[in-house]
Amino acid sequence: MHVNRIACHDCDQLQLVHTLMPGESAVCARCGSLLARSGRDVAERTFAYASASLILFIVANVTPFMEFKIAGRVQIAYLSTGVQQLWADGYGELAVMVAFTSILAPVVLIGGLLAISSAMMLRRRPSWLVVLTRLISRLKVWAMMEVFLLGVIVSAIKLGQMAHVSFDVASLAFVALILSSTAALAAYDPAAVWDYLDGEDPR
Repeated sequence: MHVNRIACHDCDQLQLVHTLMPGESAVCARCGSLLARSGRDVAERTFAYASASLILFIVANVTPFMEFKIAGRVQIAYLSTGVQQLWADGYGELAVMVAFTSILAPVVLIGGLLAISSAMMLRRRPSWLVVLTRLISRLKVWAMMEVFLLGVIVSAIKLGQMAHVSFDVASLAFVALILSSTAALAAYDPAAVWDYLDGEDPR
């Protein structure tokens, strides 16, 4: 039976955790925080939430995000409209950063979680899985959809003094995307993934 040394994320207590059976989880002996879940639970939960996130991401990017009405004119904005406008106004570096943190990093993160969880459920260990697992751990801090949404809300409040602003389908999908992607990251357990890569079968 494989044994891992895991430090609690809340109290830093270092503990030995044996390979978990399907449905099992390990909690900290000091503070009771969750340390790890079984590989099977990690794969299935992560796949479910990541699949929902991918669908919501597509909806959020292909449907109207907001609608502005001012002086009889109507303007429809998409999720990428802000990036395009920043680029057109000469703020190329800022446009690239916004595009990376609000669009590119989230979709790569979601795709990575789908690929890792799929490989675990299919009991496959392709060589690129190690690289992808490391990429996911580095990419999590760059997916800032919450910050982007906060900026949109602040802008909408300011524009609301001059025009009528209404949120469309994409805005609702984007909020749901933030929730589902957060759930996917919460279900994803790097320790269980590394156990699987070391040869421990989650099933």
